[in-house]
Amino acid sequence: MASLVEELQRDALNPQVRVSDLLRKAKTIAVKLDLSELAEWVGNELNGYGDTKVPEYRIVRGRVKGRNPFHGWQPVIFNDADHEDAFSKQPIGQKVAELEDVIARTKNGELLIPLSSQAKQILMRATGMDLDFGVLVSASDPVGILDAVRNALLDWSLKLEKAGIRGDGMSFTTEERQKAHEPQVIYNIGSIGTFTGNMGSGSGTFSVDGNIVNSEAKGDIQRLVDQVEASKAALKLPAVREKELESALAGLRKEMENAQPNGGKVRGFLMSLRGIAEGVTGSLVAQGILFELAKLLR
Repeated sequence: MASLVEELQRDALNPQVRVSDLLRKAKTIAVKLDLSELAEWVGNELNGYGDTKVPEYRIVRGRVKGRNPFHGWQPVIFNDADHEDAFSKQPIGQKVAELEDVIARTKNGELLIPLSSQAKQILMRATGMDLDFGVLVSASDPVGILDAVRNALLDWSLKLEKAGIRGDGMSFTTEERQKAHEPQVIYNIGSIGTFTGNMGSGSGTFSVDGNIVNSEAKGDIQRLVDQVEASKAALKLPAVREKELESALAGLRKEMENAQPNGGKVRGFLMSLRGIAEGVTGSLVAQGILFELAKLLR
């Protein structure tokens, strides 16, 4: 009788076996071997990522469009390539089973991904139009996501077998469970975080209150500083305002290095950032900064 690992290999090589079924078998193996990180990844693929950052293979690129009530979906024209790139790249966090269903029902070869409410607000402010916005992507993108998952499961099962971890029916020996945690056997699946393209997608659960900067706020302030730093060229600020921006960012970076940042100073630097962003008209990046600041300075 084939072992559980061999069954996973066989099924991964069979295109007729659904990826969602492969994941359930992989979850059984991961749990029995006490591989918590891999079990978590399998769980995200089965149940959807929610607010969790998606792996890189789940980032897709498409065309940003707005729905005109008279002419249907029309392309949004960006004057800046960085702005277009920011909104055209979208994370796909749906359950694998939902992606399989979408692929089965798609007939015209294209899918429309609705933008988050935050991203829509940024586009509405920047364009001055109260439209529904979305990103049109190729139907091959979800196919690519499923292929990436299938390949990852196959690679992992082959790595287990090479290390002598095969299982006997539905069981693994103590030695096999120990081997599964050795560095040369552990299988890591990389993920990427948010960047300027996902500005406005924060959880909104943090705040800067008085002289207290909680741990959630500290992490999100640091991410905002990194986002502004990466996209500051797109703001096209005059020299004086650019120096003010650098000063505010430097002040925030210094405070974030402290175990207990000074809430008053942090608020002052954030207010400086807000004043600078408010002075930039027609900028998607500025609108994204203001949206994030509104959550911190509420």
